[in-house]
Amino acid sequence: MSKHVTIRLDEEFLERLKARAAEQGTTVTALITEVTKRELDENRDRFLAAAAEFNTEENWAYVQRRFGPST
Repeated sequence: MSKHVTIRLDEEFLERLKARAAEQGTTVTALITEVTKRELDENRDRFLAAAAEFNTEENWAYVQRRFGPST
Protein backbone atom coordinates (compact mmCIF):
# COMPACT_ATOMS: atom_id res chain seq x y z
CA MET A 1 0.00 0.00 0.00
CA SER A 2 1.37 3.41 -0.95
CA LYS A 3 0.91 6.64 0.97
CA HIS A 4 1.17 10.15 -0.33
CA VAL A 5 3.88 12.38 1.14
CA THR A 6 4.16 16.11 0.59
CA ILE A 7 7.57 17.76 0.53
CA ARG A 8 8.62 21.30 -0.30
CA LEU A 9 11.41 21.82 -2.83
CA ASP A 10 12.76 25.03 -4.23
CA GLU A 11 12.07 25.50 -7.92
CA GLU A 12 15.68 25.07 -9.04
CA PHE A 13 16.01 21.76 -7.21
CA LEU A 14 12.70 20.50 -8.61
CA GLU A 15 13.82 21.36 -12.14
CA ARG A 16 17.04 19.42 -11.56
CA LEU A 17 15.01 16.44 -10.32
CA LYS A 18 12.73 16.60 -13.35
CA ALA A 19 15.72 16.77 -15.70
CA ARG A 20 17.43 13.80 -14.02
CA ALA A 21 14.24 11.77 -14.07
CA ALA A 22 13.77 12.54 -17.78
CA GLU A 23 17.40 11.52 -18.50
CA GLN A 24 16.75 8.20 -16.79
CA GLY A 25 13.36 7.71 -18.42
CA THR A 26 11.52 7.68 -15.11
CA THR A 27 9.34 9.90 -12.95
CA VAL A 28 10.33 12.26 -10.17
CA THR A 29 8.44 10.04 -7.72
CA ALA A 30 10.29 6.92 -8.88
CA LEU A 31 13.64 8.72 -8.73
CA ILE A 32 13.04 9.98 -5.18
CA THR A 33 11.86 6.51 -4.13
CA GLU A 34 14.94 4.83 -5.64
CA VAL A 35 17.40 7.24 -4.04
CA THR A 36 15.65 7.03 -0.67
CA LYS A 37 15.64 3.22 -0.73
CA ARG A 38 19.34 3.25 -1.57
CA GLU A 39 20.02 5.64 1.33
CA LEU A 40 18.09 3.44 3.77
CA ASP A 41 19.65 0.16 2.57
CA GLU A 42 21.08 -1.49 5.66
CA ASN A 43 24.10 -2.71 3.66
CA ARG A 44 24.93 0.82 2.40
CA ASP A 45 27.37 1.69 5.19
CA ARG A 46 29.15 -1.66 4.85
CA PHE A 47 29.45 -1.17 1.09
CA LEU A 48 30.74 2.41 1.44
CA ALA A 49 33.31 1.34 4.03
CA ALA A 50 34.55 -1.44 1.74
CA ALA A 51 34.66 0.95 -1.22
CA ALA A 52 36.66 3.48 0.82
CA GLU A 53 39.10 0.77 1.86
CA PHE A 54 39.47 -0.33 -1.77
CA ASN A 55 39.90 3.23 -3.06
CA THR A 56 43.68 3.41 -2.93
CA GLU A 57 45.88 5.03 -5.57
CA GLU A 58 47.12 1.60 -6.68
CA ASN A 59 43.62 0.13 -6.98
CA TRP A 60 42.28 3.20 -8.80
CA ALA A 61 45.15 2.99 -11.30
CA TYR A 62 44.24 -0.66 -11.93
CA VAL A 63 40.56 0.19 -12.47
CA GLN A 64 41.50 2.92 -14.94
CA ARG A 65 43.86 0.59 -16.83
CA ARG A 66 41.28 -2.21 -16.87
CA PHE A 67 38.12 -0.25 -17.63
CA GLY A 68 39.38 3.08 -18.99
CA PRO A 69 39.33 6.52 -17.43
CA SER A 70 36.17 7.82 -15.80
CA THR A 71 34.03 10.11 -17.92
